[in-house]
Amino acid sequence: MLPAAALASIIACTAPAVHDGDTLRCGSERVRLFGVDAPEVRRGKTPAEPLAYEARDELIRLTRGRVGCRFVDRDRYGRFVGRCWSDASPDVNAALIRSGLATEYRRYSKGAYAAAEDEARRAGRGAWKHP
Repeated sequence: MLPAAALASIIACTAPAVHDGDTLRCGSERVRLFGVDAPEVRRGKTPAEPLAYEARDELIRLTRGRVGCRFVDRDRYGRFVGRCWSDASPDVNAALIRSGLATEYRRYSKGAYAAAEDEARRAGRGAWKHP
């Protein structure tokens, strides 16, 4: 049995709402994926960045079943920053980066997903696609 403090640091839901390629809603929590930087979707009159909708759709695909997220921190907007897993992937954060549709946010992750990003780059996936 996990201690109460450990349980409080994990949230779970089924098929969360996905805002963009690095943010979802699990229950009442907005969750920012730790170490993931995805292109921004359209905001008001600002057009979406390249691959923004593809990154969002990949996160939707990766989170269609049960999802769990372990707390890492709170960001400046008060969002739960977490490492997530799902029925589709044991590490949603790494899978998104491996797809090439998001990059590692090294400012915070300090290289935790460097191997996943290197794999996407070598395979020419997403943003790393060779012309």
